Amino acid sequence: MKRKEGLGKRLRRALEIDEMVGERDVLQLYGINDLTVRECGRILHYSECEIVLSLREYILKIGGEGLYCTSYFGGTVRVDGVIKSLCFDRRERKK
Repeated sequence: MKRKEGLGKRLRRALEIDEMVGERDVLQLYGINDLTVRECGRILHYSECEIVLSLREYILKIGGEGLYCTSYFGGTVRVDGVIKSLCFDRRERKK
């Protein structure tokens, strides 16, 4: 019997972010106003229109309006505001 694929995995594959995010719940987006990011190393840039986070292998750029960090504790960042875009860039590996 073939095992059903979970909704999270199907969604990651459909959005072509399966290899970026992996099996763990790293991003949780509720509507367009509430984003939680886990396993964040640091906040690289912070403004009302863009927040840039350093993840394990990727840089996550969050674009929008009125963005603000409501919490940052233990590698978990919560962002509120109008979230218009999420962009993943692969981090350059140090040699």
